[in-house]
Amino acid sequence: MIISVVSGKGGAGKTTIATSLAHIFQADYYDLDVDAPNGEYFLQPENETIRAVSQQQPEINESLCSACGVCTKECRFNALYKVANHIYLTETLCHSCNLCREVCPEGAISYKQASIGKVRTGHSGKTGARTIIGDLDIGSTRGTALIQDIVQRIDSPGTVVIDGPPGNSCAAVAAIKPADLVVLVAEPTPFGIHDMLQTLDILKDLQKSVVIIANKSQGDEQLTSVLAERGLKLAASIPLKTEHHKALLNGEILSQSDQQICRLLQQAVAAEIDKP
Repeated sequence: MIISVVSGKGGAGKTTIATSLAHIFQADYYDLDVDAPNGEYFLQPENETIRAVSQQQPEINESLCSACGVCTKECRFNALYKVANHIYLTETLCHSCNLCREVCPEGAISYKQASIGKVRTGHSGKTGARTIIGDLDIGSTRGTALIQDIVQRIDSPGTVVIDGPPGNSCAAVAAIKPADLVVLVAEPTPFGIHDMLQTLDILKDLQKSVVIIANKSQGDEQLTSVLAERGLKLAASIPLKTEHHKALLNGEILSQSDQQICRLLQQAVAAEIDKP
């Protein structure tokens, strides 16, 4: 069972819920919020191993290149551009699609491996399971590629909890695709509800089962009303409490520090898992 924890916006408490579910179900935890992974501050993995991840990137042989511009015209990501008699590459726009090499009439384009990030695998004494953390290289825009690399290598026989990127970008979708169940963390504010609805549209298109949990709640009336219009319900609501913030600041997993929250989350997710 792969459970992806997502949120339409940053700051909704996605990692709070994801680390709690990893604790409750003693699950392998995959931190795919590769721009800013912080689940490790709660799970405290030990004995980490590191695997480098790279992706192919075009390299132009200027001695062969005639600067004809065919590659710049065909690149749909505008990663290649021509200035005077030279072709240049904007690395952050390249998607490694290989088209430029195929269309180059001079055979001047080859590919080299370029680092995009690393994957750290360790063991958490708090969950009794593995933590797999994706770290995107500073300045790299290949977050989706790094996530896809990690997702393709998921090999956990038991329950897996994926902590996905916030928002509704391609990277977030890449973290949702392998899921058997999606836990959508909703912040019950106007901005939170707006972004949650975008996520729900994505989940509908992907035909994913979803459990919706309100976090940092000071009242769920507007949220429940919006969900009711779509035939959906809240599975659980976690109130905004000073004690919760203090626990998180101390690096505590919320489900460990608050037994009521532990039972609430376990019941909400288990009810969906147990459905025939």
